[in-house]
Amino acid sequence: MDDLKEVDHHAAAVHRRDIARVVRLLIIAAIVAALVVVAMDNRDDVRIGYAAGETEAPVWIALVAATVCGVLIGWLLRHRPRQR
Repeated sequence: MDDLKEVDHHAAAVHRRDIARVVRLLIIAAIVAALVVVAMDNRDDVRIGYAAGETEAPVWIALVAATVCGVLIGWLLRHRPRQR
C-alpha cells in the first residue's frame, strides 16, 4: 500500500512538471506573438542616434534591439559572480 502512495506522489510530481513546462511554453508563445503584432504595427522608420553617427531603421527593429539589450543586461546582472 505504501508503494502505491509513493508511486502516486512521484506521478503527481511529474505531472506538475509537465504542466509547468506547457505553461512556460504558452507564455513564451504569447510573448513572441505580442512582439510580432507590435512589429507589424510599427513599420515606420525612426532616426537612431549613436555616439559616432546616426541611422534610420524601422521602429520594430529599435524595439527588438532594446528588448534584447534589456534581457542581456538583466541576465548579466542575475548571473554575475559572487564576491567572497
